[in-house]
Amino acid sequence: MSETPKKLLFAASGTGGHLFPAIATAEHLLEYTIEWLGVPDRLETELVPEQYPLHTVRLGGFQGRLGLGSLRLLSQVVKATLQVRQLLKQEQFDGVFTTGGYIAAPAILAARSLGLPAVLHESNALPGKVTRWLSPWCSLVALGFEAATSHLPKANSVVVGTPVRSQFLKGQALSADLALPSEDPVVLVVGGESRGRRGEPISALCCPCLV
Repeated sequence: MSETPKKLLFAASGTGGHLFPAIATAEHLLEYTIEWLGVPDRLETELVPEQYPLHTVRLGGFQGRLGLGSLRLLSQVVKATLQVRQLLKQEQFDGVFTTGGYIAAPAILAARSLGLPAVLHESNALPGKVTRWLSPWCSLVALGFEAATSHLPKANSVVVGTPVRSQFLKGQALSADLALPSEDPVVLVVGGESRGRRGEPISALCCPCLV
């Protein structure tokens, strides 16, 4: 008899910086059954359902100063964590994989409360708040940049780079509208500030790529 494949819950939500590395990782885990955890009305509702079953919880971001909004957010985190915990138990998941962001909080807390492994991948050189707070709880933290290790001293971390989807490995013809010499190599650099607040310095290149 064939062995039942292990079942993973991927928690990635909101922006391409979180979603696309998670999708790229999922593409390589063909021996696993994968389902997704996200937030309603975010990018994952468009990109994920065609490939993976999508579960959603309502949760806001960790922005701004402490106050009444923080109490409301804490309430959301507690509720979402209980919902994810129930999901992990009922559907008999074997572990959680997340790429950070606020959706990672209930996923990591729920998994660890059940004794399940939780693996977090952080693509940025300067980790976000949730990664800094919860990385010590994770079974493993995979990093895109060596520089991130200094911000996560208590994490069980390993530098692996940032995974890219299979489309990046396929040669594609450039549009004739660009008028680029066909014999010359082309370098595409994609980067930006990913901390979510205007006026702060660019702290990390999210997905540098060569094509």
